[in-house]
Amino acid sequence: MIKVKSERFGELHIDESEIIHFPFGIPGVPFNRFIIKDLIEPVKWLIAVDDTDVAMLIISPFIYFPTYGFELSNDIVSALEAKTEEELEIYVSLLKYNDGVAANLKSPFVINKNKKIGVQILLEDERYSFKEPIKK
Repeated sequence: MIKVKSERFGELHIDESEIIHFPFGIPGVPFNRFIIKDLIEPVKWLIAVDDTDVAMLIISPFIYFPTYGFELSNDIVSALEAKTEEELEIYVSLLKYNDGVAANLKSPFVINKNKKIGVQILLEDERYSFKEPIKK
């Protein structure tokens, strides 16, 4: 059990089995160990274990964008050590945008929930943007 203090989250008790390893890191973030904590359903926090001040809001994109989808390269599937699609969870980060909130559909997080391995990928698909407004 790892115990860390955080201004934003208070004292966190992190079980080693909760830690998701991002072997390729996350662009712009100097850490590769993260946990996911619930905020208010369906929003969650993706929190860096080594510096809990580094955290971002994430959400399953399918809640607001039911037709969202993409193909994973063999290299990504191999890195995730995924045998089936059911092992994978997809999240996108949220950001403030104009007077509302937007989702970054261009760079989703793909996580093998069983093996606790994650990657952030950059989609070349022009249908998706870095700031896709979420409509209520």
